[in-house]
Formats: sequence, C-alpha cells, structure tokens
Amino acid sequence: MQLWAIILDGFREALDRKIFWVLIGLSTMIALAMISISFEEDKITFFFGMADAETGRFNPLSALGRSNVVGLVVYFLLDALLAWVGIVLMVVATAGMFPNFLRHGGVDVVLSKPITRSRLFLYKYLAGLVFVFVQAGYFVVMTFLVMGLRWGVWSPGYLLAAPLLVLLFSYIFCISVLVGVKTRSTVAAVLLTVGAWMLSAMVTQAPQMFEVMPSLKNNTRIYTAIRVLSWIPPKTADFPYVAAKWAGAGTSSDVLPMDFAKTPGGPSSDDLRRAKEIELRELEKNPFYSIGSSLLFEAVILLLAMRTFVRRDY
Repeated sequence: MQLWAIILDGFREALDRKIFWVLIGLSTMIALAMISISFEEDKITFFFGMADAETGRFNPLSALGRSNVVGLVVYFLLDALLAWVGIVLMVVATAGMFPNFLRHGGVDVVLSKPITRSRLFLYKYLAGLVFVFVQAGYFVVMTFLVMGLRWGVWSPGYLLAAPLLVLLFSYIFCISVLVGVKTRSTVAAVLLTVGAWMLSAMVTQAPQMFEVMPSLKNNTRIYTAIRVLSWIPPKTADFPYVAAKWAGAGTSSDVLPMDFAKTPGGPSSDDLRRAKEIELRELEKNPFYSIGSSLLFEAVILLLAMRTFVRRDY
C-alpha cells in the first residue's frame, strides 16, 4: 500500500506538469502519421496515397523488407525521437520529484509513518520509473499495432523496446535523483542530468568514431585511454542496437537512401561501409554486457543518492 500511494503521488506531480499529456499526444500523433503511410513493392505512399516515393530498396512482404520496415521505426522513431526528445521531456517531468518532496516538507509527513528512509527512497525512485514505463509502453504498443495491422509487419521482439526504454531512462534518472537530493533544485537536476547524459554518450561512442576514421587511431595512447573511459558511463548509445537486435531489424544504413553516399558533403561509400561493419559488430555483441555494466553504474549512483537521502536532517 505504501508503494502504491507513493506511485500515485508521483503520477499526480507528473500530471500537474502537463508533460504526461504532451508525451501521450506526441505518441498518438506519431501513430496517426504512421497509419497514413503504406508500402507497396516499389514505393511508399504518404497521407493515404496523396503522395508517394519510389524506394527501389525493399518490399515489406519479403523478410528483408520486414527487417527494413522495423529498422525504420527503431532507428528513426524509437531512437531518434522517443529515446532523445522523449527522454529529455521525461527527465523534465520527473526531475522535481525528489527536490519538491524534500523542499515542501512532504518527506516529514511520510517519515512520520512506519517506513524506513531507504525504503521511501526506493519507492519514490520506482514511482519515476513506473511513469516512464506507462509512456514507453503506450508508444511501443501503438506503433507495434500500426506496423502489424496497417503494414502487415509483426515483430513481437519489438515489444521489448518498452522495458529497454525504461532501462535507458533509469541510467539517466539516477543522476537526476542524486543531483536532486544533493541540491534540492529541479533546475539543477534537469541541466546537470542532460549534460551528464550528453557527455556519457560522447564518451561511449568515441571508440566507434576512431574506428570509422582509422587515421584517428594513430595515437594509440589516446585511443586506449578513450576505450577505458568508455567502459565507465552507462551505455545509453547501445539502446538502438539492442532494440534492433531483439526486434529483428538490420543496421541503420540498410534504410538509408541508395544515393545517400552521393550527397554533396556527405559521407563517402567507404565511411558508410566502415560504419555498417561497426554496427554489425554492435548488433552481434551480447546485450547483457551493456545492460549489466550500465546497471552497475546506476547502482553506484543510487547508493550515493540514498546515502545522502538517509543521512540528511529533515
């Protein structure tokens, strides 16, 4: 009952910030836009046939075509939109949970009841994750049904993207919680969390940049140092690879236009080939290494936040 009450309280706070409905509306608009699209053997039609574009790339009725359709959703909707824009909005929606809880005396009321501080901390943390699970589940189920009912592409593994999104958010949310209990400032929690997320993404992706551009690997000391540093932060950049692997999608380059390499100022065909080789290696990796090492980072940050929460005078 205590856990349920705290989850409901967290939901009420998130609903008050209106971001919950913004995210629901965004997910609904994306699903409706997907419904207006249909695939034929050699083209894609938009807005229920009002416009079309030749593909020359895939037929969704074939196995390769189904993989490419799922890849489009994973790489360009799930990763580029929800896993970036959506996560930022969810950070904003949940960043005030702990600062507001500590600042307005709400913690005094709850601690007057028979509940330990460590349990209260974990319940409050779980409330934030449940909020994200509702959002992620709604988006994933809606897009899953559109792919199946509208496009005839059923990919049960795609449904695992919902808990993956919660995991991705949890790697970031733990930093927000630590900053929140340290500073009691929602603004600081948002800014420092987003900054730490961007920094960790750059650090974990830096070794791939060295491999795409072999000339950068000439300085072995820097390359080795970057590879060591990339093991420490949470592997937020691995999300699309794990989601694509479980959903049965290929690489992101599979869904690029055929003449993409000919775009002025764009990457060369050799760069795209090396990038695809790296993606294939990432897809072949055991996803539980990425998840396990990221959860270890999260556990350390959470223990630091819990220690501050438990020892603080209220």
